[in-house]
Formats: sequence, C-alpha cells, structure tokens
Amino acid sequence: MQIRSFKPEDAEGVKTLITSIMGNEYSAEAKAYQYGDLDDISGAYSKLREKFLVVEENSTIIGTAGIKEDSESIALLRRLFVHPSHRVRGMGSMVVDTVLDFCKMNHYKQVVFRATSTMQAAIKLLTKKKGFVEKERYFFDNVEIVMLHYKIH
Repeated sequence: MQIRSFKPEDAEGVKTLITSIMGNEYSAEAKAYQYGDLDDISGAYSKLREKFLVVEENSTIIGTAGIKEDSESIALLRRLFVHPSHRVRGMGSMVVDTVLDFCKMNHYKQVVFRATSTMQAAIKLLTKKKGFVEKERYFFDNVEIVMLHYKIH
C-alpha cells in the first residue's frame, strides 16, 4: 500500500471509487455533494497549498483524500474515501495523518471536514482517533451536514 500524490492517469480509478461508494452507501446524501472537482482533479487541487492524495495497492486506487485551501489559515479536508474491502485496517488513519502533516507543513491553523451525519465511520475516525471536534450541524436539502474542525498546534 502506498499513499502518494494524484497523477492524471489516476483520474478514472479515483472517480470510480468515489462514485461507487457514494452510490452504494450514501445515495440519499449524494445531492449534498458537487462532483465538479472529479472531472478535473489536477485543476481543482492545483494551488500551491492544495493536494489530492491517492492510496494505491497493486495498481488499484483504494483510497483518496483532498486538501483544498479555504483561506490562508483554513484547509478543507475533502474526498476522504476508503474502499469497503480495505476498511478497518488503519488506512484511513494513515491518510488523515498524511493530510495533517501536509497542512502543518503549509502553515494552516485549522482543518475543516464536512460530512453527512450517516458517514459514521469517517466521523468516528476523525473525532475519536484524530482529535477533530464537531462544531456545527445543519440541514441541506433534508440531509444533515456535520462540520468537524481540527486545530493545528
């Protein structure tokens, strides 16, 4: 297993992974998420302080995470996905550690993650193991959104 930066040839594998997870596990919540970034991942995550990560095993994309610059001090953690067959193996934790290291190196003060309330595995990982704190819940199109924040020390 390898966590690395996205390459253009990863685009199809990334899109397939994310759309299949959203379709199979979170179809009711899909309307709360825009997919434009998946059509041009290199362009969508092109700023100096942004990065899209993939987790690769045996030439297959099995996980993803994106870091977007929201402001000078705030990074958005996006597209945190792990293939169902590879969950509960510590991979999500390793990806989040890689994201937080990148954010620290790029002098962000805070990382924000937005999930739907049904994304319990991601919420549990971030709050119980990684120190994120729930700051807000609100409804968007009858979908409950949970805002998690991580303060970088």
